[in-house]
This record gives sequence, structure tokens and C-alpha cells, in this order.
Amino acid sequence: MNKIISNCPLCDEHSLHVIGEEEETQMMQCINCGYVSSSKFIGDKKNKEYKKLTDDMKKWSIKKNDRIWIPTIMTLPVGMLYPINITVPNDKEDKVMKWAFAPMVEITEEEKEKYPNPDGGFYERRIDTDNPIIYDKFVNGMVFVNEKMKNISVDGK
Repeated sequence: MNKIISNCPLCDEHSLHVIGEEEETQMMQCINCGYVSSSKFIGDKKNKEYKKLTDDMKKWSIKKNDRIWIPTIMTLPVGMLYPINITVPNDKEDKVMKWAFAPMVEITEEEKEKYPNPDGGFYERRIDTDNPIIYDKFVNGMVFVNEKMKNISVDGK
């Protein structure tokens, strides 16, 4: 599989990772602006994959170079980096997209019954979306995630 780093058509930074050679399997991920596109998102808003997106994802999507680009949702052993609507105080109470990092946290014994797993037991860890760290830029969230990933032990905790 081919991997190329190129300029992102959205932010113009040399941080677009292109994986795969063929149209059917190609994926593009910018680690600066946080937007991603793939072969499934070629075309416009009539695209069947676009129609499956949430309303927020549709609102945040960008059409460029005959592709639909959407914000990344990155789930890792240390937590999740994802787009989020933040209310901006003004006359209209507009919402803007920011980036949030929700850390992976241990589930206490008292909480375990709230988190059953399909195998009949209970999950031991969860992503704490109630207490995210908010970033204006994806790349700032990535720097934080990178530092967290450097500090995880072999067992992923």
C-alpha cells in the first residue's frame, strides 16, 4: 500500500496523508486541519455515504476537488479526539465547530452496572465525553494526544 504526504487542499499545509493507490481504497487524512476524505466520498451531497452522516457532520463537511471532506473522529487507547459544537455567546447564540479530547477513564465498582458489555460482564474503562478538553485547532489536540500516547504503558492504560 502506498503512503504519500502532500499539501492539504483545505488548509494548504504539507500534512495530508494519502494512503492507497486506487480510487476504491484511497483515504486522505490531514493531521493539521483534521479533515478526512476517502473514495466513498467522491462527488457531491447526492453521495450515498454523505446521506448517512449526522446533521452536524453534514454541516461541517466541505466540498473541495470533487470530494466531500468531513472532520475526523479518532478513537485511541487514551481517549477520543472529535469535532464538537460549542455555543458562542452573541446575539444569536451561534454554534461553531471546535475539537474535543475525551479521555479514557476507569469505571469505578459503583458505576460498573451502568456499563454492561455484550459478553455478559461489565466494561472497565470508558471515554469520558462529559469532561472533554476543547481545542480551537485539530493539530493542538493531536499534540496533546501524541503526548498521551507516549505515556501509555504496554497494557494500554
